[in-house]
Amino acid sequence: MRWSFRRFIWVLAAGVMLAAILGFWLTRISEDKKIEIRVIIKSTDDSIEFWQVMKDGIDIAAKEFGAHVIVKGAKSESDIDEQIALVEEAIAEKPDAIILAANDYDRLVPVSEKVKQSGIRLFIVDSGIKADIAESIIATDNYKAGEKAGTEMKRQLGNRPAQVAIIKYVLAAASVSDREDGVRAVLGKDPNIDLLDTYYAKGLEENAYDLMKVIMNEHPDVDGIICLNEMTSVGGGRAFQELNLKNKVALIGFDSPIPVIKLLEEGVIRSTIVQKPFQMGYLSIKAAVDATHGKSVPKVIDTGSEVITKQNMYEEEYQKLLFPFYDK
Repeated sequence: MRWSFRRFIWVLAAGVMLAAILGFWLTRISEDKKIEIRVIIKSTDDSIEFWQVMKDGIDIAAKEFGAHVIVKGAKSESDIDEQIALVEEAIAEKPDAIILAANDYDRLVPVSEKVKQSGIRLFIVDSGIKADIAESIIATDNYKAGEKAGTEMKRQLGNRPAQVAIIKYVLAAASVSDREDGVRAVLGKDPNIDLLDTYYAKGLEENAYDLMKVIMNEHPDVDGIICLNEMTSVGGGRAFQELNLKNKVALIGFDSPIPVIKLLEEGVIRSTIVQKPFQMGYLSIKAAVDATHGKSVPKVIDTGSEVITKQNMYEEEYQKLLFPFYDK
């Protein structure tokens, strides 16, 4: 009787110990398993510095947080069908999270809903969709950035009557549409300013180059032009310089690739609105990892934007924005 009781105690103790060991190893296995994340950016075009800098932020965050991240994107920001196919491909791989920079505000909605229906966490970076289904949106407040561009244009023009044109990269991306709305909200209230129709570059730098010449041909008395993203600033700025317009027309750009920085130094571009793509990439991975671990993440993470001019571009805080890098 006493022996049976002792045996029972030993068996019970051994069972508890076995359960503890098993639990420990299951926890270790769970912790060691890397979180799988797929990032679908707008374009993998190596000539677009914005996405290269964002990928740097993604890479360093993946290393820091121990996530396995694969980044893909369409060849062109105007190729919406390819981006939809890439999201479908990512869904089939069943990662823990998908991070999307949408090329189209409307057309990416159905496949984004499919992400959620598949039980995969969805995050938006840079440019959103027409559906409130992402766990977190990590982006510039593009409306506010557009307001900054409009305010900077007013500062450059003074209080005189003026005509202003806008060059937009693609038609239906939420980021540039919000910027245009912000620009128009500021300039549209000024009775001295005549806002011309928006010109669309259809996703190509060369089109922005041609459009700058079209604008000057159709509106030779235009006083100001705002380019709403990196490639319109590069292409449009190149034509602007060739036409020798820097002392005649105020040009405001967006983003800070090397060609835009050079144009800023030379006074061709008066100001550029600089985003923080490195922070977008880094914080989007952090948000996905935190959410997968059960932590709460902010619904919206505004990574901010700054107005850079020839006068302030050499200040230390702005140098870090103009030349972001890290030791790989």
